[in-house]
Amino acid sequence: PSGNCLEWTHRFFEKLTQGQPENFRVPIWGFAPHYYCGSAGTALDFSDAQWYQLLKQAAYMDTLIQEQWEAMAEYDPQHRVKLVVDEWGCWHPSGTEINPYHLFEQMSTLRDALAAALTLDIFNNHCDKVAMANVAQLVNCIHSLFLADGEHFVRTPNYYVFDMYKDHQGAKCLKTKLEADDISYTIDGEKRTIPGLWGSASLQENKLTLTLVNLQLKDPLETKINIVGATVKQIVQTVLTHQDSHAHNTFETPDVLIPKSKKLDLTGEKFTIELEPASVSKFTLTL
Repeated sequence: PSGNCLEWTHRFFEKLTQGQPENFRVPIWGFAPHYYCGSAGTALDFSDAQWYQLLKQAAYMDTLIQEQWEAMAEYDPQHRVKLVVDEWGCWHPSGTEINPYHLFEQMSTLRDALAAALTLDIFNNHCDKVAMANVAQLVNCIHSLFLADGEHFVRTPNYYVFDMYKDHQGAKCLKTKLEADDISYTIDGEKRTIPGLWGSASLQENKLTLTLVNLQLKDPLETKINIVGATVKQIVQTVLTHQDSHAHNTFETPDVLIPKSKKLDLTGEKFTIELEPASVSKFTLTL
């Protein structure tokens, strides 16, 4: 379906099962909703309120997955069919393409990187439901990881998020409980809120990967982390952020927005760290 169209989902599975749950006319293993979170403002021109609005639109992926999963359960109680979110990402108005012949090409800023990160966290936390997920297009298009033209090539902020999150692949998802204040903002005269902290965690042998996204545009977030059932021996933190929320990489300045890593002098089961404003953080914990 396009977005979270539950009516389309019900019609599809009703036809597929002929009204009898699990009586599939043809075998399928995946069902693919497409969800682009659109834009708020433009790719490079947006207000503080539009910063939060786009991230709220991206976070709707969590609702989409849960509601689609519940609708599918009416026809597939054992959940043999999984979700395949094979198109997602920010889709901005035209105007920032590097070549007019590149269809739907757009610049990606720090805001797009946070949208990508919280979406990947959502996928991680619903890994029992989402069997596969694909960013829309890889190069020169919607929410791309790379931009290229002739001999020129640059990695977008989205690429660095994917690079940071790759340690989750092939690992075992861990249950995370996040508690943080909601962020309030006003757009088009309407007051809205969004959770200020997103994240996910996974374990592979003795390496625990924790990714956290602080949506607060201007304020750091002091975060207390409690690891249950294990002791941390070493922590390496990798952070993607910038003082300018509109920061992006170009052919001329390819390293404006790149992640930086440092070792933290913290061990044990409980510790406190500070998340920088408008940041994606990965913590690699050796247990």
